[in-house]
Formats: sequence, C-alpha cells, structure tokens
Amino acid sequence: MSRKLFAVTTALILSALCLPLAAQQADAEVEPQAAPAANAAQQSPPPQAGQKRAAPKPRPPEDPAKLEEDSRAAYADGDYMKFYIANLKLHKQMPYVPQYMINLVRACALLEKYNTAYHYMFKMQQQGLSFDFNSTDDTESIRGTQAYDYINNLMIEAGQAAGEGSVLATLPGAPQDYASIAWDPSRERLLLGTLREGKLLAVGADGNSELLLQASDTNELWSITGIAVDADNNRLWLSTTASPAFDRLSPADRNRAALVELELDELKELNRYYAPVDALHHELGAVSRATDGNVYVIDTMSPVVYRKAPEADRLEPFVASNQLVGFTDLVVTPDNSRLFVADPVMGVFLVDPREKSAAMLSADDNLNLGGIDGIDFADGKLFIVQGGLSPQRLMRIELDPAGLAAAVVSPMAIALEPFNWPRLAAHGAGALYYIANQGEGSEEDGAIVMRTPLDAGSEIQPPNIDDLKRALQAPPQ
Repeated sequence: MSRKLFAVTTALILSALCLPLAAQQADAEVEPQAAPAANAAQQSPPPQAGQKRAAPKPRPPEDPAKLEEDSRAAYADGDYMKFYIANLKLHKQMPYVPQYMINLVRACALLEKYNTAYHYMFKMQQQGLSFDFNSTDDTESIRGTQAYDYINNLMIEAGQAAGEGSVLATLPGAPQDYASIAWDPSRERLLLGTLREGKLLAVGADGNSELLLQASDTNELWSITGIAVDADNNRLWLSTTASPAFDRLSPADRNRAALVELELDELKELNRYYAPVDALHHELGAVSRATDGNVYVIDTMSPVVYRKAPEADRLEPFVASNQLVGFTDLVVTPDNSRLFVADPVMGVFLVDPREKSAAMLSADDNLNLGGIDGIDFADGKLFIVQGGLSPQRLMRIELDPAGLAAAVVSPMAIALEPFNWPRLAAHGAGALYYIANQGEGSEEDGAIVMRTPLDAGSEIQPPNIDDLKRALQAPPQ
C-alpha cells in the first residue's frame, strides 16, 4: 500500500480497505499456480479492433469460515495440498494471525516443501513470535537441519521474559470485570471501570483504591466500558453499556448504551448521548478525546467509531468498514490529526479525521500488529498491548514523519511473570498502565494492575541473515 491515505468523501467510511502491499505480495513465490482454463470457450474473447480489453473485476475474498472448515477437513483427510492452499488464502486475508503461518509450516513439512516451510518459520521469527515446532509431529520431515534448529531455537527464546513491568495494585474481583482505564492527572490516580457493578475506581500510587461512582437507579448508569479524562476543561467522559455482564440489567435496557459527560471534580452529569436505537446490538467501549473537543467512542459489537463533535447534541457514526473484524480500543492524537483504532485480527485502523480518509497502519513485514487489546498515544509515539499473541507483549512504535507507518519498533515488556492476556492501555506520570491477567484469572486471583515506563525497552535488532543463509544450504537429513 502507498503511504498515502486513500481519500473518502463522506464522514461515514464504508469502503473496502486494502491490506499493505507487502502483506499481499509476501507469499507470491510460494502460492500455487492457478489451473488453466478447461477450454478456449471459457477464456475471455479477444478485443475487437479499436476496443480496449475490459479490466477484470476483482475477485471477492473467500469466506474465512468456509476456508477454516476446508482447512480442518483437508487435514483430517490427509489432503495436505488442500490444507496448504486453504491456509495460504487465510494468511493472505489475515496476515497477522499466527495460527495460519503455523499451519503453513506444518503443511509444507508434510508436503516436503522444505525451503517454503523455513520461509514461514523465519517470517514468524522476524515478527518476534514464539512457537516450538517440535510440539507437532507434522514437522518431523524438516527437523535435524541447521536451518530448522537455528530458527526454531530463536522462536523458543522469543518466549522468554524480557523488559520492564511492576505491579501497581491487585484489585478484588475477576480480572475480566475491569473493562476501561484512564489516567486522571487532577487526582494523580488511575481510573478503572467495571462491568458487573458499573463502578468507577481511582487507584493511587500506593495501590489503594477508592470508589468514585457506581451505577444506580438514580444515575442510570450500567457497565462502565470506556473512560476519557479532560482535566483542562474539568470533564470526564464515560461510555456506559447495558451489557450482559451488568448484574442489575433490566430486559428493557438491553441494547442501550450512551456516552456520558460529567464534571471531573464533582462527577456531576452534564450531558448524555445515546447510541442509535435500531435493530443492531450496540456495546460502546473505549473513549478518546482530542483537544479541539471531538470525542470518539468505539462500538465493540461492530467495527464502527462514533463521534461527538464539539457543538453536536448527539453521537454520529464517523467511520466504519465491513472489511474489519471488530474494535477493541482506540486513541486520538491531541491535535485530532490521527485516530488509531485497534482490530485484534487486522491490525491498526488509521483515520485522518480532518481529511476524512482511512487506511491500515503500514508496517514492515517483520512487525506483527495482531492481537492488540490496548492502544495509546503519548510523546508522538504509539503504544500497543498485544495480549492475543505469543509471546504476550507491550510495544512502542515510533511513526514516520507523515504519521502513516511504523518506523521504529521497541519491545517494552515481553512475557512477564504476571502476564495472562494483558489488556487495556493508559499513560500517565511517565508510565503505561494495563491489566496484566485478563485471560483465565479468577476472583481469587484479583486483577493485577501493572505499570511499565514509557521509555522501557530498545529498538528491535534484525536477526543475522547470513547465519540463516548458511543454515539453509544444509539439506534435510
């Protein structure tokens, strides 16, 4: 993809998005050749004199669910070429999903396509992913070579703990109950919102928490699913949703959600902006505010971002795409020039609110932008929490001068001992805050709130390609 954003002409963006060109072309050398047409009648007739040949219509992507089914059936039937093709198509549609690359390595090993298997192993290793291919019998044919051992050992090492992170607090209740996070500079505390009781908590540097607000019949709040603090204007923005996890959910409130504006100091409600009332299910999530007064909030049930403009009296759909899977978090730059929205399958959706244009954040092939469940922006840099990858990690991304592509990538914390699907992200007082254990944690475990310094970690250094080239010269034994 070009580093220019493709233009759109309306506030609601519904156009199909292109993946970065590198992701589309990465596997060209290993893609099976298309079968020729059965006979000449099936081919397009040649153009008449003076006529131009019509451009072929782009083929719509195949249904991922059907491809998943084909993959499972082909493997069970021992049709490894079909297994390979299904996963190649899935990988090209969703290049950040590690399982499809793992399946490609397995398929190539079963088909004795050694160098192609090493290609995908090395691709995963470049992206910092961790997996031990000795854990599957499918790779027996490619083991015992310098290339295999070299790459596989690097991938095992990638799962070792590294970087910085310390526990700020362990809060009572199930870790999954904590659904929103923000830093409040006026209180110098971290704010957290819960699903079950709709609580707003403030956590101090000593790890102690204070209840600031709780859903009730009086304030008509539900689960608190998003928080944004505007200390300069004494404003607190909350998204609240009548979610199935809310313990006081009334059947009459199902499918209701709202963005609520409050005074930051007194927590007095000033305005409320409801999500659209329609046949769709809405669950508003993360909230972010620019200094010009624009407030953005995601809908976690569909890939839609709503905006509350400074002078508007309602929430309006601002950007969406039917080519994305779903949104988990968002952040807007203070000057409202860039909106970054996390899709855990497709990567980072990048929007220019001023020009009303959009694209996927561009990145080199050695950066995997999948599994993002937390995203934040500070000091001109993007911060992501990738709980949906192995290893689970926090990354700092310095953007190119145009703010359209990842230029420098630095791991901040990798596979630390408390990590069990880290999620959410908020920065303040020189650190990034997040919930470390939203995977399978129980109420007895509590929610572990961690902090990592914003300047932790260092730039990723590429592996020694010469070592790999020498290893590839050794044929399988």
